[in-house]
Amino acid sequence: MGNFGEAYDAYFKKKGNIGEEIADVMIYLLGLSEILGIDLEKELLNKIEINRKRVYKKIDGVVTKIENREENK
Repeated sequence: MGNFGEAYDAYFKKKGNIGEEIADVMIYLLGLSEILGIDLEKELLNKIEINRKRVYKKIDGVVTKIENREENK
């Protein structure tokens, strides 16, 4: 199933090992970024800044991105 699938499964089946499974996903991503020469910290900080500019609204109980703040300017 792979790390991502196992984390998904643990969450939806309410297994007690969700933290461990998420840690496995993180270890996988850190290793992959190292292999590919990606500065994961830089990419993460960049993505956080992009997400900060987004506007979300709860629609039918689901939080949904409705726009980027820069699009309105």
